[in-house]
Amino acid sequence: MVDSDYDRIRTGLAQALKRDAVLHERAQYLDIGKGFLNLRSLLRHGGDHRYQKLLVAMNFWDGWILARNTDWLEYPDIPERRWSDLAKTVAADLEADREISSFQVRAQFDLEGTLELPKQLLRSPNEASPLDDP
Repeated sequence: MVDSDYDRIRTGLAQALKRDAVLHERAQYLDIGKGFLNLRSLLRHGGDHRYQKLLVAMNFWDGWILARNTDWLEYPDIPERRWSDLAKTVAADLEADREISSFQVRAQFDLEGTLELPKQLLRSPNEASPLDDP
């Protein structure tokens, strides 16, 4: 991807999040997420470190849509009233081309930062591995 692609996705995503924040505050929930699939199709995994914030923002937007679709039950740590404020924060970060500043957004939607180790790596050091020779 080239810089113009990055900037186009970044600004488009910021605008969409700001628009959806306003829709959320007006309780026009069904209109949240317009253009998600189009922007998602433009964003490919890879690219330099700048793209990580775009992935986090897209994961946040996707989670917001899912929360709306599940009557705000999907993410119990984020109350319904909080989504628009978080969206404004993420949009401001994108507009300023800085890392996502919200700890809550990063904790929930930065999949790179929240990867869990496979359970077999968490066993006690004396326990035999299923990969060991018998």
